[in-house]
This record gives sequence, structure tokens and C-alpha cells, in this order.
Amino acid sequence: MSSDSLFRPEAVKQQGVKLDGDVIIAQPIKAWVLVAALLVTVALALLFLSQASFNRKETVSGYLKPDLGVARIAPQRNGTVVSLFVNDGQVVTAGQKLALVSSDEYLQQGFNLSSQLLNALEQQRTNLLFRLDEYELSFRQQKQSLADRVENIKAQLHEIQSQQVVMTERLKLNEQRLEDFKHLRKLGHISTTELNNQRDLVLSMQQQQKDLQINYQSQHGQLIQLEAQFEALPREFEQQKAQISTELAQLSQQQTEMSARSEVLLTAPVSGRVTNLVAELGSMAVAGKPILTIVPEDSSLYAVLLVPTRAFGFIRPGQETRMRYDAFPYQRFGLYKGEVTQYSTSVLLPNEVSTPVPVNEPVYQVHVRLDSQAVKAYGAEVPLQSGMLLSADIVLEQRSLLNWLFEPILSLRGRL
Repeated sequence: MSSDSLFRPEAVKQQGVKLDGDVIIAQPIKAWVLVAALLVTVALALLFLSQASFNRKETVSGYLKPDLGVARIAPQRNGTVVSLFVNDGQVVTAGQKLALVSSDEYLQQGFNLSSQLLNALEQQRTNLLFRLDEYELSFRQQKQSLADRVENIKAQLHEIQSQQVVMTERLKLNEQRLEDFKHLRKLGHISTTELNNQRDLVLSMQQQQKDLQINYQSQHGQLIQLEAQFEALPREFEQQKAQISTELAQLSQQQTEMSARSEVLLTAPVSGRVTNLVAELGSMAVAGKPILTIVPEDSSLYAVLLVPTRAFGFIRPGQETRMRYDAFPYQRFGLYKGEVTQYSTSVLLPNEVSTPVPVNEPVYQVHVRLDSQAVKAYGAEVPLQSGMLLSADIVLEQRSLLNWLFEPILSLRGRL
């Protein structure tokens, strides 16, 4: 008799439904397998933490600058650009004309003030040249007159000397005759009257000899004065000529300054390429404000980074930088590498810095050599330009994750 016939079918079916399911006897995992798996996991984690690293970096602002500097061309006076001889991007040579700036002023009557002043200065110059011609003519006339008077007096002195020679001989003869008359008077051969007449003649000749000597000395004194005047005359003329020359030089300087004030010709101090041309024909030019910039030939651009003092401690030459140019969004054109070459050793305060980048805190200047002087854009090389702004990431240090995790412990140890 089977077991199915002993029980009702409903009972058999009820016994087949179990609430807890079939009983399964689980085999426990051995402990050494768990320990091994845990050790492998810890080892892999330590290996990852020791090998994996992250870079501590600082993001700073900066701009591009040529290594040979730039020449900023600006007028020294306010004026109007009346001529423009170059275009933006044009290559120029040293001394080439760039622009002509006029600063003419007009009177109420409509006359040009600069022209009126220049005409007045030119009239003064003409008058001075006329005075100089008059001085030269007067100098030649006085010189000739003095030369004639000197020759005349020399002739008179020669004549006086001749008369003195004759008078000396005559006086000598008459003195000898007087002695003879004295002897004859003692012998009684002549009268006293004849003797006195001879004595009077001798005295008269002696007086004439003295008069000739006085006349000679007077004429000789005049000769010395005339010769002194003749020698001093060129010096006086040179002094007058030098004074007029000085006045002419001052007038020329005033004319030059006046011309420079009315029109200023700006020329290129160096050879290079014209950039940042902001002037247009008829536009106002402000004194001291550049109207264009010249980048010297064969110059390369480098980046000037303004690093805050809080991030400057680990800056060293050779550090790598990654730069993002504001003119070329990095999301599309990527990052560009550079290398720190040098840095300033003194801090720059905000009021001491004149840069395209606003500075609100003390900074150091860091120079970075660019790996590329151009940006790849749409399949072409686009050259970088001086003055472009940028932001750069400077890698300050590279640390492992393991070092980073244990930094609090290491810092606590350092304090202890």
C-alpha cells in the first residue's frame, strides 16, 4: 500500500509547500583567504597612494612683452594728427616718418598765432643782420682812418727828426761862433752889441730845439694812442659781432621752438613693426599718450607674471607654467607651456607698478620663456602680440597622495 493512498491528496499537497525553502548547509570561508585578500587590498592601496601624485599650483595674471622692449610714440604737446605715414602692422626703419601733429592756435581775427610770432622773429633776425652789416662797414672805415692817421703821424715824426738833426748842427756851429765872438770882444775887435746878437741867436736855436723835442714827444704820444686804438678795434668789433651772433642764435632757437610747437614730426627711433596704431587723420593727439607702438625687429615675446607674495616662496627658475591667453579661449585653443627664467628680488607695491594688468596687492615679477611664439587656430599659426593678457598656472610643488594624507601627522611632529 503506497504512501499516497494513506493520506488525502490535499494533505500531501499541503506538505509540499514550505515557508523557509530548502535547507542548505553553508561551508565557511577559510580565515587565511580573507587575510590574504585584505593584505593585497592594503598593498595595492599603499602602492597607489605612494605612486599617485598631485601638483600644487598657483594661478596668476600676466601679459606678453618683447625681450627687446617697445618704443611708444607720443607727442609732447596736444594737437591734431594732420598726416599719417604708416599703417598698423607695417615694418618701419629707424628715422622713418610716422606722423605729423599740428598744434596751431588762431587769434580772434582768424590769423595763425604761430605764423604771426614766426614773422615777428624773422623781422628781428633781419634787423640784427642789418646791424651786423653796419658794424662791419663801420669797422672797415675806422680801421682805414686809424691806419691813415698812424701813417701821417709817422711821417711827421720823421720830419721832426730831420729838423732836429739840422737844428743840432746849426746850434753847434752858432755856439762855436759865440765862443769866437767872446774872444774877439776881449781883443776889442767887435762890439758888445754883436756879441749879444750872437748870444741871442744861440738861445733862440736852443729854444727851437726844445720845441722840436716837445713836438716830437707829443706826436709820438698820439702815435701810441692811435696804435692802441688800431689794435683794440678788431676786439671791439668781435665783441659786437659775438653779441649779435648770440642774439641771432637765441632767435633761431625761438624760431625752432615755435616751429616745433606748431608742428611736430614724429619719427621712428628704432626699426621694427608698428602696432597699437590708435591715431587717425584729424584725431586729437594728447601730450604723453602714445598714438602707436613699435616692436623692434628680431624680438621675441616673453610672459611677465605678477605673482602675489603669498605664492612666491617656491618660485624657482626652470619651473613649468601653463598659460591661457585671454584672446584665445583655452576651451577651444588649449593651454600653452612656458618655463620660468628669472624673477625680481624685490616686491612691487600696487602704486609702483604700471602694467596692463590691475594690481591690488604686493607682487613679484616673474619672467617666463614661451615654448611657442604663436597659437594654433583653425589650422594656421597666429602670432602672439605684445601686450596680450594671460593667466598662468605655476606648478609650485609635486606631492604624493601618501605624503598628503600624513601631512597633519608630519606637521604635528614638526611642532613637537
